Amino acid sequence: MKKSLIALTLAALPVAAVADVTLYGQIKAGVEVSNTKVGSAKNGGTVGGNTAAKLGRDASSKTATEIADFGSRIGFKGHEHLGNNLNAIWQLEQNASIAGTDSGWGTRESFIGLEGGFGKIRAGKLNTTVKDTDDAIDPWDASNAALRQGVFTRDTVSERKVSVRYDSPVFSGFSASAQFAPRDNENPADKYTHEVATGESYYAGLNYENAGFFGQYAGGYRKHTLNAAKTGAAAKDGQLHRLTAGYDANNVLVTVSGQYGKNWETYGQYAEALANGVVTADNTTDIGNTVFGTAQGLDGRGVETVEVAATASYRYGNVTPRVSYAHGFKAKVAGDKLKGTQYDQVVLGADYDFSKRTSALVSAGWLRAGENGPHRVETVAGLVGLRHKF
Repeated sequence: MKKSLIALTLAALPVAAVADVTLYGQIKAGVEVSNTKVGSAKNGGTVGGNTAAKLGRDASSKTATEIADFGSRIGFKGHEHLGNNLNAIWQLEQNASIAGTDSGWGTRESFIGLEGGFGKIRAGKLNTTVKDTDDAIDPWDASNAALRQGVFTRDTVSERKVSVRYDSPVFSGFSASAQFAPRDNENPADKYTHEVATGESYYAGLNYENAGFFGQYAGGYRKHTLNAAKTGAAAKDGQLHRLTAGYDANNVLVTVSGQYGKNWETYGQYAEALANGVVTADNTTDIGNTVFGTAQGLDGRGVETVEVAATASYRYGNVTPRVSYAHGFKAKVAGDKLKGTQYDQVVLGADYDFSKRTSALVSAGWLRAGENGPHRVETVAGLVGLRHKF
């Protein structure tokens, strides 16, 4: 009898120990089809010294058809009551691509912290305050940047910092956040020598929500974003600001957003984002000139950008049709506007909910950058997919 009681007690211990742990995640994937036209190849020219044949295209790229993961993930989270309205909180979340391309733990937002009447403070690999505004303007599930607001969110879609972050309680609909990433987490290879210029990051956010209406401001400031040793350009501080407003209630979502960045990325990185993976730094030595037809030798320089975006959707029964639009104005380098650096993007699609957890996805996207003639990049893409949440 005693042995039976001991066995039952031991069997119950793990259950008690993990009683506050929640397993959650999403599995989402589908088939994506895309084609990209490159003006310089279409006109028989070269791209970064490579002929069109070497790059595997003539007037346009080959049509790419692939099974793509749309950001599947799995996570564990929990809390423990410590008394006096204080909780210990933690989360461990990782990418879990059905294509088998992900590995490791804590690859997404993972942290430990405390939460109470004062708000919450966390340390770990955390979403930045700017990234937290992505969902409002970019609710799409896709891998290809042309099938979501992939250019507008290019600097934030994967932006998680090993940092400490404070989030305030909500006061009359308002809440605020502050975040700091130390230099030695930003430059871990240099933590004992400090030969590289300091690279710490600072973020802040302010949110308001009332009766479905919401407003969000988020900004980031990063010391020496353009590191001379890495880019060949003068070391400069970078900044990124995003202002979002909208309405999300009664089955309606309408969101508008504006974004300003300066020295947050290089001109070459901006050009690569708009080329959507067809023209990259691997196959051209001067990607900015290739994509936009601007002066050569600007790839490592800091770029200044202004962009706007909007998204609208309406849930009707089990169907949620949605549309997004984004526009980038001409970019600046050293204060000078550069021709051909503007872009336009449209995404159309709909979700069909089989249940609260499982949905079918369909969407089409169009992304165009540059100008008519030898310097133009235009992507057309579509997808069908499935999403399951647990």
